[in-house]
Amino acid sequence: MWKYILIIAVLFILFGCDTRTTNPDNMLWAWLHVFYNDNLIYDEVMDETDNNQTYTLDLPDDSQITFDKFVNIHYGCPPNIEENSRSYIVWAKKADYFTHFTSGSYLDTLQINASGGFTPVIQGEVCGTIYTTSHIPFTNYKFYILQDSVVVDSITTSSNGYFNIDIVFGNYQICVSDFFDPQYFEEFNIDSFYDDYIVIGVSYSEKPNIYLYPREQMDLDVNIIFPHGGEITTSIPNYGNGWKNLQIEPSGLINGNYNYLFYESQNPDLCQYKEGWVIAQEDLENFFTQNLAETGFKGQEIIDFTDYWIPLLTDYPYYAIYPQYKEQLNKMVELEFSIEPDNLLRLLYSVEGLQENSLILPEPEIPGFKREGFVVVEWGVIRKFKNQDIITINDY
Repeated sequence: MWKYILIIAVLFILFGCDTRTTNPDNMLWAWLHVFYNDNLIYDEVMDETDNNQTYTLDLPDDSQITFDKFVNIHYGCPPNIEENSRSYIVWAKKADYFTHFTSGSYLDTLQINASGGFTPVIQGEVCGTIYTTSHIPFTNYKFYILQDSVVVDSITTSSNGYFNIDIVFGNYQICVSDFFDPQYFEEFNIDSFYDDYIVIGVSYSEKPNIYLYPREQMDLDVNIIFPHGGEITTSIPNYGNGWKNLQIEPSGLINGNYNYLFYESQNPDLCQYKEGWVIAQEDLENFFTQNLAETGFKGQEIIDFTDYWIPLLTDYPYYAIYPQYKEQLNKMVELEFSIEPDNLLRLLYSVEGLQENSLILPEPEIPGFKREGFVVVEWGVIRKFKNQDIITINDY
C-alpha cells in the first residue's frame, strides 16, 4: 500500500507541480502567451535582454501584432548592489486598435488575446496612448495641447491611457493641465492618426517634513537635489541655495526654533502606482496612524501628519494610497547631508480620491527601519486630485 502512495506522490511532484517556481532567485524571467480564439499560438520566455526589444507575429487572419517589450529593473541605494524589484512590460500593437498594455513581475505570465483583447480606435480622429518614461500608461489625466505656448485644445486619457481628439496634423507641445510652466512643455508632434507617446508627468510634493535627530548637537547642511529636474516652491526656514549651518539639538530642535524642515516642490512624477491600499474616508486617521507607526515614525511626527492631512482629505468617500519609499523618492527628490545619517526613513503617500471602492491593489511590503544613531525621517503627501473637477498629476 505504501509503495503505491509513494509512486503517486513522486508522479505528483514530477507532473503536478509548477516547476517554474522551484528556484525564484535563479529564474528572474516571465512568460508571454498570445491566444487567438482561445488557442495558444505563441509563447516565449522574457528576461532582461528583452528590454527595448520588438517582435512581430503573424496572426491566422493575415494581420500582424507587434510587441514592444520592456524590463524595468530597480536596485537598492547605492545602485548596482542588489536588485530590488523587476517588472516585465509588453505593448501589443495591432492595426486600427489602441495599443494593448500588459505587465507583471518575474515568474508571472503576461497574456494577450490577439483576437478580442483590443479596443478599436476612433476612425478619422487622432488617437493614441500616453505612457510615462517607465512605460506605464498615464490613466485619467488631463493634458493641454499647445502651439507656440498657447493652449489650442486638451485631452483626457481613459483608464487605459487612451485618448482621441479631432485635430489637424502638426507640431504641438503638451503639458499637464495642472502644471502650466514652459520649462515642462514637451514636443507633441502629430503626423499620423495613431501613435503612442511618452510624456514625463509633473508632481508636487506637498508639505514634506524632515525631522532630524543627532546623537549630540551638530552643525548640519541639507541640500535637496532633483535628478530629473524640479524646484522648491516653498520652504521653512528659507531654503535659498540650501539649508546651511543648521544647529541641530538631539531633541530635533533646529536653530532653537523649528521642530522640522519644511518644503514643497514640483518635479517629474516617477511614482509607483501598482501597490497600495484603498481606505474609506472615515478610516483614514486610523490607517495613517497605524501605517506610519509600522513604517518607523512615532509620537509627534505622527500627530503632525494626522493633524494636518486628515482635515484636508474629505472630498471623496474612498482614497487609493500609494506609498513612495526611499528608493522611489530618490529618483525624484534626493536629500544630501553634510553629515550622513546613520538611518534615513522617507515616505510620501501618493493619494488619489475615489468615488467607489472598486479598485483592488496588492499591498506593498513595508521596508524595515531602525531608529539608531543619527536618525532622519521624512513624510509627505502627493495628491493626484486637487478637486473633483480637475484631474491632475500632483505632488512629491
